[in-house]
Amino acid sequence: MQYDRIDLRVHEHDGDRRIEVDGYFRPHPESKPPEYRRNVIVDLTEEQAQQLHDDLGEQLEAWE
Repeated sequence: MQYDRIDLRVHEHDGDRRIEVDGYFRPHPESKPPEYRRNVIVDLTEEQAQQLHDDLGEQLEAWE
């Protein structure tokens, strides 16, 4: 699924801080921004977010 916009939110769940990555997509190709739908892509613990950060950093360095 392709997203027009990606947002990051930080929230607490059961006393743990979590990072939620949301994507906004168009239900139909001709949809206007007010019609976009928000979809949670991932909901990460701090440890998972750190691991993803490390993995993405390595991948981006390999592309350079």
